[in-house]
Amino acid sequence: MRYSDDPGDRGVRRARNSPRSPRVSKDPGERKQEIIETALELLAEKGYHDLNVQDITDRMNVSPGLCYRYFKSKTDIFAAASEFYAMKMVEQVKLPLSQEISVTEKLKLVINRIFDFTKKHKEFESRYSEGEDIRAIYLDHVAEQWALILLPVIDQGVKEAVFHCVDAAAATRFLIFGLVHTFHRNIPAQNTEAYMTSYLDFTHEMFSRVLGVPADSFR
Repeated sequence: MRYSDDPGDRGVRRARNSPRSPRVSKDPGERKQEIIETALELLAEKGYHDLNVQDITDRMNVSPGLCYRYFKSKTDIFAAASEFYAMKMVEQVKLPLSQEISVTEKLKLVINRIFDFTKKHKEFESRYSEGEDIRAIYLDHVAEQWALILLPVIDQGVKEAVFHCVDAAAATRFLIFGLVHTFHRNIPAQNTEAYMTSYLDFTHEMFSRVLGVPADSFR
């Protein structure tokens, strides 16, 4: 089973008391990844609090004990699923950037790629208004990945005297961790995409202020 953006690729849920198909022996690494990807799909559908391990094993058509062979708890599964999600985001955002464009255009492109990815997965993103403790697990993975992607761009802009800040690394972390936490604190369960569009404008404004570039640089 592989994670896909296409809902049509998702498995059909088996009724809880229906007979299980004969178990297929798989490599432990492959089986663990299957648990992670199944959990990610179900988190988008149900949210953390309404999801239990039985839901995951029902979707996979395996016994509940399988999940506990690889993870101690639902929280551990959630953390692994969040890390996998962050990795998929990084793969998309880190697509090569043309060296022919300005550093401001590079920054704008990276920010827009991040928001394009989150919009595509808005159902999953909207689940992080459920609670501070759960949200923090996810945000630690995502904010670190965003910072790693954006730092080289911001550092280039500082060296070229296009961006104006004393410490590129500190400015990057200040922007990313603040924006990511605020974004997920207020994200609504409904009208999520409209909220994301509005927040993108706010993100552009914050980068403009911290980096000392005109606001219309992002238009």
